[in-house]
Amino acid sequence: MYKEFHNAFMPIYPGRVIPLHAMLVSCGHQLVNSAEYNWDGTKRGSREMIVWQYTVGGCGSLRYHGQEYRIEPGSAMLVKIPEEHCYYFDPANGHWEFFYVTVNGSELVRILLELRKRLGTPILRHAPDSEAVKLTKELHRSGLDGYIDDPFSASAVSYRFAMELVREFLQSGWGANIPPFIDKVRDHCLLHLDSRELTVDELAEVAGYSRYHFIRQFHKHYGMSPMEFVTDLKMRMAVRLLQTEKLTVKEVADRCGFSSASYFCKVFLKHHGKTPAQFRDYR
Repeated sequence: MYKEFHNAFMPIYPGRVIPLHAMLVSCGHQLVNSAEYNWDGTKRGSREMIVWQYTVGGCGSLRYHGQEYRIEPGSAMLVKIPEEHCYYFDPANGHWEFFYVTVNGSELVRILLELRKRLGTPILRHAPDSEAVKLTKELHRSGLDGYIDDPFSASAVSYRFAMELVREFLQSGWGANIPPFIDKVRDHCLLHLDSRELTVDELAEVAGYSRYHFIRQFHKHYGMSPMEFVTDLKMRMAVRLLQTEKLTVKEVADRCGFSSASYFCKVFLKHHGKTPAQFRDYR
């Protein structure tokens, strides 16, 4: 019988002097063997967080959007809180041993959700020499040994962890099968993002396709519609401006090509779950 244990590092610091949009919430090594281990992603509060949980022994289960996944050794789940999912342990599997990392902050949530979206699955199959897995074990030990001793180091390691995940799954071959017209459209969007409303017809002309063929090809290669892509670029620009510039919400809306501040706020709220003002004040 495997004996349960849980060694966790959960950094808690006094009030931060500046907003940090990437932060480590917890990192742990745990073994469970009881059906009591059951987490509902809709019942863990409203604070946005990302949980990555990597199996080293036994097996766990994830119910995500009505589909069941087995989280076996060498694989990890990537889920958001709050979100409709449930991960749990089935005693029939004997035990479940895993490492986990929980992070929050607007940038990390955006980046890791984008990773999951591009992969099309909440389950990550890690390579045997995964740098992300190595980093997790180092991070866990460093936290327990007291080397992550201020919010700035905790923020730095959380961002490094996210970048290792992105590097592992998107660097190898990422973009190799993306046709040149995607780059042309992206460059055109970035050039005119703040100057006028971009239309599908305009982007189709830049790509050199008919409207119908352009929409089909763009979605096939990029996983979203052209207008969703434009909105995503605008939201990324908005996040950068809110984080780095002392601009009013109206000025940010203008810089991102929105015709009105109220419409910009509506889109931003839908995209990020908070208004631009709430996002800027988020701690």
